[in-house]
Amino acid sequence: MDKVTLSKPYLLDSSDLTKEDLYKIFHRADFFMQNFKVGNKFDDLKGFIVALAFFEDSTRTKLSFELAAKSLSAEIFSFQAKSSSLSKGESILDTFKTIEAMGVNIYVVRHGSSGIPLFLQNNTDGSVINAGDGKHEHPTQGLLDAFTIIRKLGRIEGMKICIVGDILHSRVARSNIQILNTLGAEVALCAPGTLLPFYPKEWNVKIIDNLDDAIEWAEVVMALRLQRERMESGLLPTMREFSNYYGINIEHFRRKPDLVLMHPGPVNYGLELDYLVNEYSNVMIQTQVTHGVFVRMALLSLIGKTMNKEKNAFANLFDM
Repeated sequence: MDKVTLSKPYLLDSSDLTKEDLYKIFHRADFFMQNFKVGNKFDDLKGFIVALAFFEDSTRTKLSFELAAKSLSAEIFSFQAKSSSLSKGESILDTFKTIEAMGVNIYVVRHGSSGIPLFLQNNTDGSVINAGDGKHEHPTQGLLDAFTIIRKLGRIEGMKICIVGDILHSRVARSNIQILNTLGAEVALCAPGTLLPFYPKEWNVKIIDNLDDAIEWAEVVMALRLQRERMESGLLPTMREFSNYYGINIEHFRRKPDLVLMHPGPVNYGLELDYLVNEYSNVMIQTQVTHGVFVRMALLSLIGKTMNKEKNAFANLFDM
């Protein structure tokens, strides 16, 4: 396969990426990290228009995609669902077609309903990147998390990585499990039984019931945001009980100071994490944010090159 293209010109879920694709993205992200300078731009997406179509609120993902696209010389089209004709009853497909008619090439889409990026990809000649859809996936978060582990520890194959917390509702967990399995990591889940998916072993993961046991086993722990807005159905007795049994605190680090801790943000301090854990250099939360820009630059760059390759291949059919 070409060194500068991916196997698919879009990213809807993590299974779209082969192991070779993943390492191409990481290699390109590392290149951007080494060569990025404030004020200078790369020309990878010169002539492209990138639409940031966020139907859900976002800080880290939206801002990092915007900075990534601008750093690659793309034109940015920022779409705000709350101020669009969707509020007047226009369908999402009609809204999408309106955006497409303005010459957009790449769509970065976040939506509260699972499957919307796939639906939109099936209705465009452009490329859709899933920036989070419902409880389905958030593949670029999985990418930046894996990249962070590799940058920190030098490898990912054979590493013991435990995901802790609200796995049932987490699109981040689903993307991480897929990507980490593809890269050969050992993956475990640690959560209350009510916050585990119904058939977790089908994901090729280990289940660890006790947080202390999970931390003893793992080299890397990924804590997840407890989605309080989804807890009204009685999945947890109390927030305090969750924190007591599944919250990561300073004592865990005192017992295992070499533990690498990650969290996709935003963090509910005092619930998933004790704020004092930030004293440790192995807490990678802000590093993940930094890496997110370069990983998304790499993905956009490779998507653009893949689109150009397919476009050129199609044009050559008529030159024969």
